[in-house]
Amino acid sequence: MKGIKGSLIILSCFIMLFVSGCQMNENNDFDPEQAALARMRLGLAYLAKADESEDNLKAAHYNLKLAAQYSPNNPQIMLALAMFDQHVGEYKEAEMIYQRITLMEPGNGLYRVHYGSFLCGRDRYSEAKEQFQQGLDLDRHRWKGDVLEQYGYCAIQNNDRKTADLMFEQLFQYDANRRESVAKTAEIYQKKGDTKVADYLFSIIK
Repeated sequence: MKGIKGSLIILSCFIMLFVSGCQMNENNDFDPEQAALARMRLGLAYLAKADESEDNLKAAHYNLKLAAQYSPNNPQIMLALAMFDQHVGEYKEAEMIYQRITLMEPGNGLYRVHYGSFLCGRDRYSEAKEQFQQGLDLDRHRWKGDVLEQYGYCAIQNNDRKTADLMFEQLFQYDANRRESVAKTAEIYQKKGDTKVADYLFSIIK
């Protein structure tokens, strides 16, 4: 299932991975882990533009597969592969990866929020809520804003206004600057023709 949910999930995942900050070594020695992360970032850059051309999708696949060859058990790279599978409609494969990385790193809220967003995009709201709540229960500063924001989007997409109001209220108390990202997301909904969600998001950032 593609559409507005799928496109927003890809956007949010793309941003969160890039801000996680993978740095390259400046020496000339080949480091498989650093090479893998570099390929991952390149693959995600192509994936973000995959709808523009088939070549971008192929380039994304090539770079992500190469990243996995360099570092097959790196959860960040596994997450990027899940995002690719999700984008091309390979949902069973994507979910297997999400399940694996949340088991590998149960204390990492980043993977909870991605898995929750995936489940939300598959119209599995109750399961998505469980992942988001587990992410919030970790109470880690690094991921809290992401969890609150994505939980809020998922809730309003599923007509759960009470939960959406609570999540966005907590989000703006936690980080007032998040209003800007919510405004950008509202514009995406508006362009996609989902005026109900767009109007709600515009209303809460006033």
